[in-house]
Amino acid sequence: MKFFSRLSATVAIAAAALLSASTGAFAQEAPSYNYVGIGGGDDGFVINGKLSVADNISIRPEVATDFDFSDSEDVSYLVPVTYDFNSVELGNQGFNPFVGAGVSGDIGDDSTIDFALVAGADYRFANRYVANGSINYAPFADSDEVGFTAGIGYLF
Repeated sequence: MKFFSRLSATVAIAAAALLSASTGAFAQEAPSYNYVGIGGGDDGFVINGKLSVADNISIRPEVATDFDFSDSEDVSYLVPVTYDFNSVELGNQGFNPFVGAGVSGDIGDDSTIDFALVAGADYRFANRYVANGSINYAPFADSDEVGFTAGIGYLF
């Protein structure tokens, strides 16, 4: 039952991102910027980024640590390939939702590798800065892991 509640929460979040993107009468072109950023999440301190590889396709790697190197999960990682929906522009600011899939896991005493789904959005609030947030779900992990990340990135 826990699996289905987490799955339905993930589907609901992804659906909300899709609906918010499609209702934008202001829809412009797909975001083509790249960034590197820092933030936090359920696994601790996060370094993340976005690399555009084609129209509407990006790779969004992230690495996280809680700095507790005495546990079996020293560092967590996520490397999804995402589909970037068209931007919803509001003046010089933009809201950019995305969904994707990739690999996630832990590096440490008990290293793991799992399939992961991800949904989230970037919010470009300044010329060179973006706020970002995402939710990831590893449906085949031992504990049906749902995680989150929020941060700020510098565009290049």
